[in-house]
Amino acid sequence: MQLWKKNYLAAYILFLVILNLSLLLLSTMGFKNDLETRMDEVIKRQQQLAYTVEGLNGTEDGEDKLRYLGQGYYRSRIFINVSHGGKTIVNHLPTGVGISGNADIVKYKGERYAAVIGRAGNGDEICEVVYMENIQDLYRAQNRRLFSFLATGLLLEAVIGTMLYMTMKKIYMPVNNIAHELRNPLTVLQGYGQYIQMGNITEEDRFFAGEQIVKEAGSLRETVDRLLVMGNLREGNVKYQRLDVQELFAEMKKLYPGIHVENHMDAIEGDASLVRCLFKNLLGNAVKAGSHVTVTASDNCVSIWNDGKYIEKQKLNYLNRNHEFPRAKAERNGYGIGLCYEIVKLHGWKMDYASSEEKGTTVKIRI
Repeated sequence: MQLWKKNYLAAYILFLVILNLSLLLLSTMGFKNDLETRMDEVIKRQQQLAYTVEGLNGTEDGEDKLRYLGQGYYRSRIFINVSHGGKTIVNHLPTGVGISGNADIVKYKGERYAAVIGRAGNGDEICEVVYMENIQDLYRAQNRRLFSFLATGLLLEAVIGTMLYMTMKKIYMPVNNIAHELRNPLTVLQGYGQYIQMGNITEEDRFFAGEQIVKEAGSLRETVDRLLVMGNLREGNVKYQRLDVQELFAEMKKLYPGIHVENHMDAIEGDASLVRCLFKNLLGNAVKAGSHVTVTASDNCVSIWNDGKYIEKQKLNYLNRNHEFPRAKAERNGYGIGLCYEIVKLHGWKMDYASSEEKGTTVKIRI
């Protein structure tokens, strides 16, 4: 697995852990607040019942009224137990349910109940009121909250995971491409260096080897320059200035003497190093692709045409969507296209390709 994919996987797993823990914490805090609120309400209702019991105790038909009251609570799925002076007056508590302390949450028939015990009086006049209310709806709401957070988390994970993947790919892939381009000249430099070290070579061979070393060193320097340009793009180190178009194309013509230039523009506003890198890449690709290359500049538009093999529709779509060619299909014609799009985008320009078998290939930069 490539290093950037391993880094992405590690970052994504860390993000998943943090996100899921955050959602779980939010859900738990919400449930805890709801539970505390409900327990306060249950305690208040138990206290209201205790006041009613206290008012009925000692009256002539108080016990009958309490039993009738207990039946009403029972029909509402609320279980109570009322005892006074050691005598049980009302008892609808389920058997086998143990209550710890004065307030507890107990389970009965698979559902949870809030149970509160209140006592008043002394000695033989102690009055005890037990109140037990179903709070299973809170746990159902918590389950719905968990499922909702889970769905939200999955959506966020998908969206942010995709964004993170694309960002890391955008960061690491150019570096991988540059590293691939560095390998070839370094291999050649090493090979000719070892060849010279052998000693048993003619002066002509030595001169040829030295010439190849100089050539590959120039290629290596060009690649490193491109890497530095990409670094400036990433860091936003861009300085705008007025560039003389005639001088710019004269410089390009020194690099590629065979190109034909038709210039009707005076100047371009942009970063000098990035603009040079842009035209150097585009012209380099055009020269490699065809035997005739024409540069036309007029009306804030620069066109670069070549008569080489036309670009197939699939490859043309890659180019116009700011995609690099797949390396197996690149045929060494698409190097630096992604970098060119970055430069064009940074300056607020537009760039697109057109290609046909009859008219050749043209790239237009609208400034």
